Amino acid sequence: MSRARIALAAAALVAIGVPAEARRDRTVLGDAVKASRLIAAVRIEEAEALIADLVKRAPDAPEVKWLRAELAFHHGDYGDAVTALSGLPDDAVGGEVGRTRSLAARSLAVTAAFVGKDSPAGHFELRYAPGPDDVIVDLAGEVLDAAYEAIGDDLGYKPKRKIRVELLGRPSDLAHLSPLTEQEIETTGTIALSKYGKLMVVSPRATVLGYAWMDTLAHEYTHLVVSRLSNDAVPVWLQEGLARFEQSRWRGPASMALPRVDQHLLASALRGRRLIDLDEMHPSMAKLPSQEAAALAYAEVFTLVAWMQQKVGYDGLRQIIGRHRDGKSARRAVAEVMDMPWRKVEKAWRAYLGRLDLSGGKGLAGRAGRRIRFDKGGKDDDNVGVDEVGHTRARKHARLGGMLRARGMLDAAAVEYEKALAVVPSDPFVAGKLARTYVELGKHDRAIELAKPLVALDDNDATPAVTLGVAHAAQGDHAAAREAFEQALRTSPFDPAVRCGLADVYERLGDPRGKRERDACARLRR
Repeated sequence: MSRARIALAAAALVAIGVPAEARRDRTVLGDAVKASRLIAAVRIEEAEALIADLVKRAPDAPEVKWLRAELAFHHGDYGDAVTALSGLPDDAVGGEVGRTRSLAARSLAVTAAFVGKDSPAGHFELRYAPGPDDVIVDLAGEVLDAAYEAIGDDLGYKPKRKIRVELLGRPSDLAHLSPLTEQEIETTGTIALSKYGKLMVVSPRATVLGYAWMDTLAHEYTHLVVSRLSNDAVPVWLQEGLARFEQSRWRGPASMALPRVDQHLLASALRGRRLIDLDEMHPSMAKLPSQEAAALAYAEVFTLVAWMQQKVGYDGLRQIIGRHRDGKSARRAVAEVMDMPWRKVEKAWRAYLGRLDLSGGKGLAGRAGRRIRFDKGGKDDDNVGVDEVGHTRARKHARLGGMLRARGMLDAAAVEYEKALAVVPSDPFVAGKLARTYVELGKHDRAIELAKPLVALDDNDATPAVTLGVAHAAQGDHAAAREAFEQALRTSPFDPAVRCGLADVYERLGDPRGKRERDACARLRR
């Protein structure tokens, strides 16, 4: 439940007054308002105790039935939420009954056939439709358990209750389970949400080229942690900055470096003085006008939190969250912990932006803010992304190369890609396609030469990582192949080349994960 909704609900409760059957207990209305506010502040355990008491005192009161439904919904008991509202009109409790009933019914429709599996350490329950997503559930659980430990150490909170995670098959499922529309999801590339005390994540199989789904799981888990630490009070810019900063912590120390694919975007915005204002990010990054705008906003808030963490450490970040939870504005909380007025904080951060080395983004105008492409069928995979090649003649050669490659005419395809690369020597799309073509031709040295810089350029691009893994494995360098395939796995876990390649190198290196990858390989090749 959002803070806007809870304010409306509380106002509605005050407006309707105490129902006749509850008038003997004049505290029912006040406790109902308090319980609704506790749910909004993600203080679920406190809300549970108060609602249980309300059920004893006024079980038939509309607002008590609605609160029972809200609590059931937050626990993932969507059918119980619908049942709890039985007999109540949609306009009861200021219309909240209808809104809760609709959301619970839509959630039940999407998840009715889901099965559950706990993460290895038992901190998460993953719910998903049996079938294709079987091959990523164990991976997701491992990532989330690692995030639980690392992010918990950083921010000082590890939930005692198991967290519900719903893996969704389509972007439309996310729209059904949340306030977002399908248009907003596709416009900004929003692929996951932390809301209602759970994580909702669209499976990478719903995209054409994959996406950074493992980091996304950790990103959304960070949102959940920050929401609980702050009573869901932290503004979007700080929430997203913390989540963006922490999203890779499950796999190692936090990186202070802005990824190279975002550097061009930020450098261009700084030159044009068109940074997105922090307040423009409200109420959600998903409401921004484009994926490029969202990518720029994420780059900005990442640098802000990275800079603050350098200055005050994790203890300072925890203090900022705590002071904001206790009633201070986010800007005041930051200013107090940074020991300078907010205007100086903003000025110092912008000066920090001016000192950043953003040269790694040169030549990446078409790559920064690379779009998540949702799979709607009918795609020609060899030419997905060719429109981003920034030169007409090079684009023509690259498109022809893709057509030839799709027909198995690899030598001819390599010739066309080489022509395109001669026109745009640093283009990642052309170099990536050419490298993969050379792997298929058995020219592994040339493939490695082309793919290695691309892997360093963008660790969310699976194509050159797979190419590098295949080429290294063919040359017997299994440790290097493992590193490349694991990078690809973080983006494209449904590619048989990734899972089968990992199975081979794990088995050769004696890694026990080989069995898991061999099983995934077999399933994906069926």
